[in-house]
Amino acid sequence: MGTSSQTGGSETIPGMLRESRDFVLACILNSALILGVVVFEWSLLEIAVIYLIEIAIINLLFFSVALFTPQSVDDLDGDSWDEEPTSIQPIGLIPPVYRRNINYVLRKAVIPAFILTVIMTPFLSGYDLDSGLPLLDSGLPLSVRFTIAGIVFFQLSRVWRYFIVNRSYQDKSPADAMAFAFAPVFELFLMLVFVVVPVSFVIIGTGTDLDSRAVWLLYLVPMGAIRAWIGSLDPQTDDFSVK
Repeated sequence: MGTSSQTGGSETIPGMLRESRDFVLACILNSALILGVVVFEWSLLEIAVIYLIEIAIINLLFFSVALFTPQSVDDLDGDSWDEEPTSIQPIGLIPPVYRRNINYVLRKAVIPAFILTVIMTPFLSGYDLDSGLPLLDSGLPLSVRFTIAGIVFFQLSRVWRYFIVNRSYQDKSPADAMAFAFAPVFELFLMLVFVVVPVSFVIIGTGTDLDSRAVWLLYLVPMGAIRAWIGSLDPQTDDFSVK
């Protein structure tokens, strides 16, 4: 009896740690943003650029993963999803890409791509990004580039953990991958509606100086709470489904 309890506990604790990993790392990233404001004297422009580039990275990675998932999407109209998928494998080192996934991903990527383009354009125009690659361009401060590199590494580890290990992508559908891509878009919506708009309204209404770094924390702290909450959710089981 005691042995069974100990075994159950040893199996539960690692599971809890895995589930809380994204929550903890979301807190760490937001703490890094606060540290960047205090230590590296980042402006609101740099913070916004990091947030938006992170969303773009997540979308790029998980939209790409969606191309390799062979399972059909539930409740999707169209007879093609009831048939065996037609695969394309131009390179033997990577899994096959499925024709039906390409159309599905392109269709679903239109809205996030449009939103990110509209929002990112005025922010990125504040930098002279000659190379077009945030990690290589000298227009971004070195501390910002290191932060973006950390984001890339973290998101690649998520792709590995959820889709690559044990070839788990074979049991997934494109909607499973895109749930990860749409989660930060939903997060951005929550930040704009429940943080940026009300906090800006209060700050402007009270005539507070926007250049004060103490004021910037009024944005970052509630944003961190939203990020931590979204990070605690599992896109595979919580309501980030894409039909």
